[in-house]
Amino acid sequence: MYSRTFDLDFGNSCVKRCLRAIITRLHEHTADAISPEVALPFVWKRLLLFALGAALCVLVYLFLLNFPGLGRRGPAGGLVAVLALAASTWWLTTRFLRLDGMSPSDLGLGAADSRLAHLGVGFLAGSVLTGLWIGIVTVFTSATWHPNPAFGAMTLLAACAFNFLNNVGEELVYRGYAFVRLADRFGPYVTVVATSSLFALLHVQGGVPWLSVLAGVLTSGLVFGAIFARWRSVPLALGFHVATNIVQDASGLRTSAASLFAPAYPPTTLDSGTRILVVIALVNVLLAVSILIIARGGPVNHRKRQS
Repeated sequence: MYSRTFDLDFGNSCVKRCLRAIITRLHEHTADAISPEVALPFVWKRLLLFALGAALCVLVYLFLLNFPGLGRRGPAGGLVAVLALAASTWWLTTRFLRLDGMSPSDLGLGAADSRLAHLGVGFLAGSVLTGLWIGIVTVFTSATWHPNPAFGAMTLLAACAFNFLNNVGEELVYRGYAFVRLADRFGPYVTVVATSSLFALLHVQGGVPWLSVLAGVLTSGLVFGAIFARWRSVPLALGFHVATNIVQDASGLRTSAASLFAPAYPPTTLDSGTRILVVIALVNVLLAVSILIIARGGPVNHRKRQS
């Protein structure tokens, strides 16, 4: 227990020292008053520095995730790594919000922003969408679902904690400060597509098959981005994102020891994978487009901030 705590404290302290160096560097190159003629380059400089800070957070996360005993298969279940990711991205986000004269409320993270209510509503909505995915898989494959004999309650709890903390880091990076600054410049549509594309590319780099990334990760990212663009609430997007992961794990759609159920697929339906991914992708895209249409005149379009 002592060694795990030491690893976490050491990782977080290293991240904070490096991030403080980035912020200090930014202050050295940013004047107190920025003229309109040079505003755009400074905005891009801030975004670049935020991206560098986020990349550092991810590198520390990957280091801890691959450190002996701290990975997902180790005693820590990967929780040290995702806790470091969530803490460091939160610290990075709050620093850049303060630098730009913004507050956590600009991301729906203020004390008066009904954070728990938004998180719960997002989780419920994400569960409904994931339930629809399960229905699509069942219809196309004629799968039957039965109790999973390998299920472990502690494994499910660990998976829930891992998904939540991991998704906190992802939402703060992709649907947080950088999203707002990009949306102020380019509008919600470009920003949703750009951040979702980056979200998908990093999953390809992580070893997820490209077809699954295009049909699942990319289109899900479009939904998460559309939710944030419409309601400007990280907790809402986070709840939705977390639900898609937890429900997949618990239901057996991603079968593991964390799954309450396990599907049985008839051998004649093994070729349905591509069709299932296409239908799921269409459902996700239609949902994202519908939310973005509702978003016309919403938060991202009229809550412009001084650059």
